[in-house]
Amino acid sequence: MDTYTVEFRIEGSTLVPSNVSKVLELDPCQTREKAANKNGKRYRTPFWSFDAISTEENYVEKEWELLEEGLLFLLSKLLPKRDLIHSNFGEYKLYLWCGYFKESFDGGPTFSPDLLAKLAEFGTELILRTYQHDD
Repeated sequence: MDTYTVEFRIEGSTLVPSNVSKVLELDPCQTREKAANKNGKRYRTPFWSFDAISTEENYVEKEWELLEEGLLFLLSKLLPKRDLIHSNFGEYKLYLWCGYFKESFDGGPTFSPDLLAKLAEFGTELILRTYQHDD
């Protein structure tokens, strides 16, 4: 069975992930701080990521059978904060990240007009990465 993961990410060289959590009053599923390599140079871009599942008691799985369900669930949590997100973090890269885990070479996600309208309203990129299961 094909599955999907969905997250909203904010990424940027000067981003402080803890500030995102404070401003949005949301708990991230993962963050990455700026890190230094052996020569003291910065090489990792900080990011803050929210999947809306990690904080919900009713949702244990982080994978969705339908990409549309995952995106609509995530957008239901984020659309009320859209203006707050864009006004405070608009200078950073804002995007919806989706992982698509395939078991075969056919099929794929579909998007309803309702989902497309909500994606347009939210106003960020949608990145879909495809992965093939090793089975």
